[in-house]
Amino acid sequence: MASDRGRAAARPEPTHDPEVVTPPGQPGGLRRLLAEPTLPRWAARLGIFLARRGRVPFRIGRRVVVARHEHVCEMLARDLDFGIEAVNAETIGEVNGGAFVLGMDRSERLAEERRALYAALAAVDLEALEEALQAEVAERLAAVPAGGEVEVVNGLSRPLAARTARRLFGLPKPPEPLFTDAIRSIFYHTFLNQGRDPAVRARAVKAGGYMRAWITDEIAARRASGEPGEDMLGALLRQGLADDDLARRTIGGMLVGSIDTTASSVAKIVAMIGRDRALAESVARDAGNLARMRGWCAEALRMWPHNPILFRHARATTAIGGRDVAKGETVIAWTQAAMFDASVFPEPGRMRPDRDAAAYLHFGGGLHPCAGRPVNAFQIPVLVGALAARGIAGVGRMEWAGPFPDRLTVKLSRGA
Repeated sequence: MASDRGRAAARPEPTHDPEVVTPPGQPGGLRRLLAEPTLPRWAARLGIFLARRGRVPFRIGRRVVVARHEHVCEMLARDLDFGIEAVNAETIGEVNGGAFVLGMDRSERLAEERRALYAALAAVDLEALEEALQAEVAERLAAVPAGGEVEVVNGLSRPLAARTARRLFGLPKPPEPLFTDAIRSIFYHTFLNQGRDPAVRARAVKAGGYMRAWITDEIAARRASGEPGEDMLGALLRQGLADDDLARRTIGGMLVGSIDTTASSVAKIVAMIGRDRALAESVARDAGNLARMRGWCAEALRMWPHNPILFRHARATTAIGGRDVAKGETVIAWTQAAMFDASVFPEPGRMRPDRDAAAYLHFGGGLHPCAGRPVNAFQIPVLVGALAARGIAGVGRMEWAGPFPDRLTVKLSRGA
């Protein structure tokens, strides 16, 4: 092993590897139905109507579908009954070289690793990261004249989200585009590859090897220099809660959710805004108000979420909302349907940026919210707000790479 590591270190780092690239083209299977917003939105509205009328979650074979907002929140809170380990621990382990909190059920070990993660995250200056992002967005958009176009996925949100991730987690050296290609492939297999497509898995396993090496080498360099750094990796290395393996696994797990979640969300939000001139004008008026922009972004994602469902596994025979659930059955939280529940979202068909932020379910909840949530919380409204301020005059056709928006051209009506 040591000789192999030495030979690898002596070779130049590749900047591109076609074997870890998610190929272009729309997703297959049921995910193809999510490639446009209309059908999922109407399905969600029908789902919540049936769920409220029937009063209990409904069953599809050995799967129980939870759609009412109160039931989804209850399910996510009851992690002792509805676990996540059986859902994605295997895929996380395949790419991360070990466990991560999003694939661990409640235990003493999980509590210790969560404490290490959030203590390290609290030590990072997120405001400085937000200011850096704002400056970079302004610089990129300054080159686009009034009436000009910008590609908002690989031309804006994805590379800038990757820069933020490098600064936050402490990985300046991995080369582009290999870095973003690898993280996308890992995300795909870890959280979206429900059918266990072997090609998706193969890309992710190879990409995971790159990611683990990048983090391991960075840790070794910092240990050798005696300078842990001021980013999240440095905070993990300084605290007594985290050894090097935990630091590596934590950074790897956090990294996966911080780039394509932002890029996919921005693309879908901008696509929704750009299809409605009156909506685009309303959003533009609030472009300088970050709190209002968060509201607009949450509402647009409610209409076309980056992910409309979450999976859990029944750890014991139990019940939810009056529906019996047998041990081992899959329980699906239909989060988009829950966000059309009129008891929580009055006038659910109308976009309102003043709704209660705590009611949204875009990034999960309970013990296992999305790992990239603190980053996405500022990245998404900053990116959308910068585009809205320039006037979103129209959007092109969304192009895909599997389940990920990969290209969306936006026309800007105003100059910088």
